[in-house]
Amino acid sequence: MTVEERSVKPPRTHPKVPADLQPGRVFVTLEEEIDNFQREGRRFRQDEEGQLEEFRPFRLMHGIYGQRQEDQQMVRVKLPYGGVAADQMEAFAVLAEKYSGFGRGHITTRENFQFHFVNLDDVPEVMRLLASVGLTTREACGNTVRNVTGCPNAGVCPNEVFDATPYLAAYARNALRNPINQRLPRKWKTAFSSCDNDCAGTPFHDLGFIARVRKENGREVKGFEIRCGGGLSTFPRKADTIFDFVPVENGEYIRAAEAMLKVFDKEGGLTGLLRKNMNKARVKFLIHKLGVEEFKRQVEEELAQPWAKEPLDMDALTQLAPEGPTVGEPPVDGHQPAEGFERWRRTNVRPQRQPGYVAVAVTVPLGNLSPAQFRGLAAIMRRYSGGTARTQQNQNLVLRWVREDALLPLHRDLTELDLGAPDAGLIADTVACPGTDSCKLGITSSQGVGGAIREAVMTWGIDDPLVQQIPIKASGCPNGCGQHHLAGIGLQGSSFKVANVEIPCYDIFLGGGNYIGGGRYGTRVARVPAKKVPQAIRKIIQVYVDNRQEGEPFIDFVDRFGPKSFDPLLDEFKEVGPIHEDIEVYMDWGQEELFKIIRGEGECAI
Repeated sequence: MTVEERSVKPPRTHPKVPADLQPGRVFVTLEEEIDNFQREGRRFRQDEEGQLEEFRPFRLMHGIYGQRQEDQQMVRVKLPYGGVAADQMEAFAVLAEKYSGFGRGHITTRENFQFHFVNLDDVPEVMRLLASVGLTTREACGNTVRNVTGCPNAGVCPNEVFDATPYLAAYARNALRNPINQRLPRKWKTAFSSCDNDCAGTPFHDLGFIARVRKENGREVKGFEIRCGGGLSTFPRKADTIFDFVPVENGEYIRAAEAMLKVFDKEGGLTGLLRKNMNKARVKFLIHKLGVEEFKRQVEEELAQPWAKEPLDMDALTQLAPEGPTVGEPPVDGHQPAEGFERWRRTNVRPQRQPGYVAVAVTVPLGNLSPAQFRGLAAIMRRYSGGTARTQQNQNLVLRWVREDALLPLHRDLTELDLGAPDAGLIADTVACPGTDSCKLGITSSQGVGGAIREAVMTWGIDDPLVQQIPIKASGCPNGCGQHHLAGIGLQGSSFKVANVEIPCYDIFLGGGNYIGGGRYGTRVARVPAKKVPQAIRKIIQVYVDNRQEGEPFIDFVDRFGPKSFDPLLDEFKEVGPIHEDIEVYMDWGQEELFKIIRGEGECAI
């Protein structure tokens, strides 16, 4: 029997919604799945070489990703809309402390939490720890519907059409363990936005939903504009609008999504073309091949089938525990403000549509949290934000429902955790994927360069608000997990040779969307050694400051100045001396040995 034949399959009547709804609980967890993973893990250990090709897709299906380091795993926790509760943060503290060789957790650009350097034999206990607080790793990796992202301000944003969160949860619940979703040609990433600001970034997702309202027969009807076929990596492509409006009633938007998944799974009738080339097995390639109209025709053909008429229990699927402020009086504090309080209040605090309350972005450098910070944040969430928070695609955390009169003690408490930096979403708040710290496909240390840029920017003393608004994002390879295509200044890990010796470097992209929802991709302008990236960025900023027009934003300046005009201006950073004179440039950030490309077989395409 194969792993798939032995796998536990939930009965058709298995509930999709937890019986005891609490904050952060979206999915039903299954103890029998964890027991089965433990059995299959032991079976694999008995014959690792013979079982690898069979075990690996099973492992990925359960959210466990192999690292470049031998016998080490990354555990990815599925976190729809980035919603997390205080007790879940405390469980993350235990996971990071007891099971992760890194001793930390990492917020991803997909609003998940990841934990690295976990031994395969410990994974079942990690899964049980997560299940005890209502969390699962199921389908967080593999060729499945991955974590569903949303705007962290949904429900409190003054501009939203309606709060998409319950409908996001319904879509995610319907997808989990759904037979439609188990063996897709490749992964499927989804985003929900509640307004036209599109903070969830639908243009670069496989599937995107944007809230819309229509008047029908004198009443307002909620629905979504549905986009499909976006993506980053080596073929950046904006999603196409497939439907201008699909109602939420009766789950019609979910059925439309299922129809797209079915067309994708059948490869649009291209007879296995996608699965023959896994590098081109995303839905963006299918739509590019078929054309939007033919793809839509096939989707509508699926929607005419009897399965699409079966009712969904939307009342149940959309149920979520309510979020709100911490009950009682606000924390009192008679001390002086912590250093930087006023600047932090300007940069990290936004008013909610609910009077008297604000949403506070917690700057998490490079998305990394220690066990002490997890526990400290759990206490802060209980004290200030009703015990809940949401992650962001820029690797920060958002505390919602904070009372305006509690900001001073909140900032002091965050500062004590080294999380009170006043630069959320600004130039020093660098985004970076794990890179060569753990990823098999990593070429360069994106975490290393991200940290170096952050430190450099903070020493430059930049007060210019237009410069502050330039986002910097780094990816350790062309796959773009750091979303470098979407940054004002984006970095893509690469290399070149000098005298037959490899040097770590970055391709610099300029002019990407000002924020993740922009749907605007940057242009590659130059390649410079990794160790010279901070100086190159400093030069780019100086060129902008010296040549911009009054009030001209960076991306507008890049358009007017011309992205390629930057290339010769960066020539001074491209030169590399002999190894005995310039040895530091031959090493990557955080490394003490000469750089060497070490890439394994990427597991995303398996």
